[in-house]
Amino acid sequence: MHPSIIKLINAYEQMIKKSAAGSVYNVCSNKTTSIGDILEILVSYASKKINIVVDPEKFRKKVRKEVWDLSKNTSGISIDFSTNSSFIELHWEVLNNFAMNHMPNTGIKGLDLYIKLKDRWTYAGTGIPGGKKNKLRIIKDLKTYEREYRLYLPLYDGIKTLDIGLNTGSTFKEVETKKKSKPLVFYGTSITQGGCASRPGLAHTNIVARDTGLECLNFGFSGNGCLEKNIGNILSKIDAKLFIIECMQNVSVELIKERLISLVTLIRKNQDAPIVLMSEPQFKYNDLNQLFWQDQIAKNRQLEIEYKNLKKNNISNIYMIDEPHAIGEDDEGTIDGVHFNDLGFQRYAHYLTRNLKSLELI
Repeated sequence: MHPSIIKLINAYEQMIKKSAAGSVYNVCSNKTTSIGDILEILVSYASKKINIVVDPEKFRKKVRKEVWDLSKNTSGISIDFSTNSSFIELHWEVLNNFAMNHMPNTGIKGLDLYIKLKDRWTYAGTGIPGGKKNKLRIIKDLKTYEREYRLYLPLYDGIKTLDIGLNTGSTFKEVETKKKSKPLVFYGTSITQGGCASRPGLAHTNIVARDTGLECLNFGFSGNGCLEKNIGNILSKIDAKLFIIECMQNVSVELIKERLISLVTLIRKNQDAPIVLMSEPQFKYNDLNQLFWQDQIAKNRQLEIEYKNLKKNNISNIYMIDEPHAIGEDDEGTIDGVHFNDLGFQRYAHYLTRNLKSLELI
């Protein structure tokens, strides 16, 4: 007999022998099951097709307007599919037609296509935007056999409509290419969101997802990664493999003191997954600005103090990764002394993956 069944029988036996009339007991397996998984099981028993719709306005009143507006950006979202088409054509319309003077439009509102070759994701092409509405044959003249693709959506804009064009009569299937595992959840700043990668596939959360095969959920809010309780409430409802908090660029020493322990405690109240605190990378470039340099050092020092306080308070499964040279020591990893360029994102993603593996967290 399975051990879990034996434990269940023992629990019922104890209730029969010792419980008082009218008492209520919760007999469970000590294993969490998400609402989504329960819905999938229920739907699988249905005799008719059931469409499950998630209310997109669910969190509007629970977060600040700035955070809500940024949440409409599609950073970290990708579509996995397979097809035998000889070409792939993309038609897409973005929400805002946003632009910045220090980040390429291909990263802000472009699309990025990867193809799986010999079990490795390989860059295949970029949907270069020309405005709000765009049309582009991103890849063509292919031999017509089945291939797996991953299409990354824009980092700093949202998608209003998206069509994927293929040969008439060709196959098209959604595929599950990520490992059957809980996701890595990232909460952070403009860097987490992907600023300033030249194209969506080069944001570090997307690189980590390709390198590990794990799903990465991106809660990067440009200029608004402020260790907020309301975001903590949302994160604490996610059945994650790991939480990675990388908010240092958007907070002060005072905010770290005020909010970090509360945020971590809130997540830990509902989730047992490891929580990793990331310090802020330091660059020799910033040594030229003494106030900025001293502020960085002070924030990282305060982060370490709060980390030690969490350990003293017996908050379990908490880690800190100190990353002074996470994007190298040659000062070539940023576009402006703060935001990562493609080189910085590659270095940071590989640094993070190495450290998570060394800690046996992934």
